[in-house]
Amino acid sequence: MRLPATLLLYAALSLAGMAQTAVLQWAYGPFATPGDAAFIVEGDPRSGGARIHQACGPFATKGPCLYVIQGDQVFHSADPYGARGSAAFVAEGDRLLRCSGPFCTKGSCALIVEGNKVFRADGSFCNRQEGAFVLEGNTVHLGEGTFCQKGDAILVVRGDVPMIALLTVLANL
Repeated sequence: MRLPATLLLYAALSLAGMAQTAVLQWAYGPFATPGDAAFIVEGDPRSGGARIHQACGPFATKGPCLYVIQGDQVFHSADPYGARGSAAFVAEGDRLLRCSGPFCTKGSCALIVEGNKVFRADGSFCNRQEGAFVLEGNTVHLGEGTFCQKGDAILVVRGDVPMIALLTVLANL
């Protein structure tokens, strides 16, 4: 049985119009045993924006919107549906900085990425502090000590999550 060309075209256009969706699940132990869904990331910040939603249960039921991402800026959600609220973070290279105000005025540093290691940072000059997280494939582990040694897993990423969205989630853990 062959499908008509118009049906295939409609199917391709509907798939192209769908928002990119990824799920972040809680993970447990050194072997990253997956647990319930924690967050859902929809969209792409480079093309129209992305949203980070709270997720519930093993099947990732979408809850209220927590953050709205536009380009390199992250805003708190003003309502459960994803209306842009107050500024939260701005990404600058390998750093995530806190920001405030309607124009996302840069503040103190929150996180610094060095290779696959994520460090907490402090101050306007982004002074590197202790290790926070280790990114290994699709798993996020706790980072321990000044050299960020890999500890137990805390998140498993299912799908393609933009780095700014992942850093926003990690900055709040």
